[in-house]
Amino acid sequence: MTRRNSVGFIYFGVVLATLLLRVASSLDVYAALGVENSDAFYACAVQIFIFGVMSLSLYFLTAGRKDGLRVALNDLGIRRGLSAANWGRVAVIGVCTIVVTSAVSFVWQSILQMTGYIHVSSPTDYDSAGVLVRELVLVALLPATFEEIAHRGLLYAGYRECGWKFVLISALYFALMHQNVVQTGYTFFGGAVMALAMYYTGSIFSGMFIHFLNNAVIVVSGYIEQNGGFLYFLVKFENWIYASAAGLAVGVLLTFVCIALIVIMLIFMRKEAVKKGIISAAPFYTPSGSLPLYKDIPFILITAIGICATVFSLVWGIMR
Repeated sequence: MTRRNSVGFIYFGVVLATLLLRVASSLDVYAALGVENSDAFYACAVQIFIFGVMSLSLYFLTAGRKDGLRVALNDLGIRRGLSAANWGRVAVIGVCTIVVTSAVSFVWQSILQMTGYIHVSSPTDYDSAGVLVRELVLVALLPATFEEIAHRGLLYAGYRECGWKFVLISALYFALMHQNVVQTGYTFFGGAVMALAMYYTGSIFSGMFIHFLNNAVIVVSGYIEQNGGFLYFLVKFENWIYASAAGLAVGVLLTFVCIALIVIMLIFMRKEAVKKGIISAAPFYTPSGSLPLYKDIPFILITAIGICATVFSLVWGIMR
């Protein structure tokens, strides 16, 4: 079995296991078993054991076994660091991605509402600093670490033979992995940005930083909105953007500025990647002999199960 096939079937197992745990959570199985905090249990189980332990162990036992640990870690982008220049670019991309994903989420949810979809959220009650720390771990630190291992590192090891198509595969899988139609729009965009950063650097740490920053800002914003603080003006600014015509115009302008900055930073990253021989100088380069995606059985299975789960969440939200 080729490395690509091994990774494909490993990832299919990861997606299937995630879906089963999500179904169990929806059916309150964990509460019935006496789990005190079922949401935290679910988050830890999925992030640490499925995205982390399951992905890494199966990769090391299959595709990475013959090459040794050092090569396997390099394949996953774990041993390759970032240059100082790229760290600066990643920081700019991370900040700009927060703005753009917020805009994409707003537009996407507006479209969903037109279909009759009802989104029911369960906001966190930030009644103490301890809750803030817990949410930073569960929502920011764990996903930034283990989701990147599975959705960037593992996929990079298996699908980088597809060249630039790795970016589309990673973004698609990342969006469908959430199995929630509300998250599909901004996770596809965010997944594409993080995949591009990894494609141009060969390092998983670029995506980890962007991912952590994005999720951490969401958590901290929720805490500030409930408890106030010296950064409360940012919450008021965000509310103004979504509540007035002038604010919306400013938001649109800010979004396009951030998109431009992301593109510029990625262009510089690509030039450095070509110079270092990480990627080909030819744009949209696909290595010869690469198996077409329509013949890739794991790819078809993963996409199918992701689409089914996402469509189900859409139908459920409309019928609610």
